[in-house]
Amino acid sequence: MATARNINISEIIDNSKMSVFHFGIAILCGLCVMIDGFDVQALGYAAPALIKDWRIAGSALGPVFSAALFGVLIGSLLFSIVADKIGRRPMLIAATLFFSVMTFLAGRVNSINELLFVRFIAGMGLGGIMPNALALIGEYTPAKSRASMTVMIANAFNVGAALGGFVAAWLIPAFGWRSVFYFGGSIPLVIAVLMIVFLPE
Repeated sequence: MATARNINISEIIDNSKMSVFHFGIAILCGLCVMIDGFDVQALGYAAPALIKDWRIAGSALGPVFSAALFGVLIGSLLFSIVADKIGRRPMLIAATLFFSVMTFLAGRVNSINELLFVRFIAGMGLGGIMPNALALIGEYTPAKSRASMTVMIANAFNVGAALGGFVAAWLIPAFGWRSVFYFGGSIPLVIAVLMIVFLPE
C-alpha cells in the first residue's frame, strides 16, 4: 500500500535553478517597481511647467509632495497586511490598477487641493507595489539567487525614476505637464494586464 509523502514547497524552490519561469516573474515585478519609481517622481518632473501654467509659487506644491509620500507610507503598511490575507498576486495587480487610475486623474485636476488629494490617494497605491513585488520575488526565487534578484528588482525603482526624467523632457514641451501623468497612468494598465495573464500566485 502506497504511503503519503509530504512535499516541502519551500525546499523545492530553494534547491531549484533559475529558469524562464523565474525570470518572467522578475521581469513583471521589475516593470511594476520601475513604473512605481516613475510615478513617485512624476510631480517633480511636471512641477516647473505646472507652476508656470497655474501661476503659483513653487512652495505651494510642498504639501502635495508630502501628501504623496505620506500616502506611500500608509499604502506600504496597509497593503502588505492585506496581501498576507488575500495573496501577493491579487494585491499587486489591484495596487497597480489603483495607482494607474489615480495617476491618470492627477492629469485632470485644476487646483492645488484637488492635486493634493489625488496624489495622496495615488501614493497609497504606489506604496503597495514595492513590498509585495519584493515579497513575491523572495517567495519564488531559488535561495542562491534570492538576494541578488531582490536587489535588482528594488533598483528598478531607481531606473524608473531616472528614465522618467527623459520621458518628461520629451513629453512636456510637446504635450504639456498633464501628459506626464497620462503616461504614468496608462503604462501600469498594460503591466496589470500582463500580470493578470502571466503572474502566478
